[in-house]
Amino acid sequence: MNGVLSELGRRLAERLVALLVLPGLLYLGAALSAAALGGARLDEAGRAARRAVAPITGAVATPSASSWLSVALLLTAVLLAAGASGLAAQAAGAVVDRLWAGPWPDWAERLARPLTDRRARAWDAADRLREGTTGAELDARTARRNRIGLQRPSAPTWMADRLRAADARIWQEYGLDLTVSWPRLWLVLPDSSRTAVQAARERLAATTLLAGWGVLYALLGLLWWPAVAVGVVIGVTAWRRTRAAFDTLAELVEAVVDVHGPELAAALGVPVPDQRLTPPIGRGLVERFRKSS
Repeated sequence: MNGVLSELGRRLAERLVALLVLPGLLYLGAALSAAALGGARLDEAGRAARRAVAPITGAVATPSASSWLSVALLLTAVLLAAGASGLAAQAAGAVVDRLWAGPWPDWAERLARPLTDRRARAWDAADRLREGTTGAELDARTARRNRIGLQRPSAPTWMADRLRAADARIWQEYGLDLTVSWPRLWLVLPDSSRTAVQAARERLAATTLLAGWGVLYALLGLLWWPAVAVGVVIGVTAWRRTRAAFDTLAELVEAVVDVHGPELAAALGVPVPDQRLTPPIGRGLVERFRKSS
């Protein structure tokens, strides 16, 4: 699934630019306010605001080429600063995405291992509760266990495990390695399926960008403590939305393989009896995709 995310992520760069400038303007305003109000002196904030708008008010009062040039330069500087803020949020979001989706770097292994073990113990306990139950009670306890992970956790976060579960379930059911199979499968998908997957990936990108803004607002707390509260609210919202976006994208990718896996085999001239992709057929395709490498 990480390979799928990387492949889809390449198509998002142009669309993300439009998502950076307006939030960047809001953040720039918040940063200037935090800098002015950090000392809780409203008079300083007023003087800073007057200095910021002085070129604009001066150009309106006494229009001239030099005054309007100053306004143009000021607006350009503001837009550049807003864009830079957006790029910083995007970079912070990428770091958060790495922490949520993994894999974690080697230096973080000391933290990753206890978190993974804790989640695995919780999953085992929830799984044991299913023993001897039937019917509605079994369904309820299975749902409770699956909220921890669809499979026994092997990563420090639920989101990383959700991606690994998609990989594992596709391998177990069809013998397909999603990393090497996805680019070929993408070529045989109809436009409706591509659009659905791309929309899910864009939602995920938007939620991780929101997480990046949460990080930046929290950093403003070094200047003005109320900004920490804003950052926490944004961060919690981003976490909830990102968790749902990961689940939706993973489920959709599994659905694509369920529905269009036989088409992939047929496109390569591999017979698929009863239009059902089986593990032996899938493993044969993977060997072909890898080209004996």
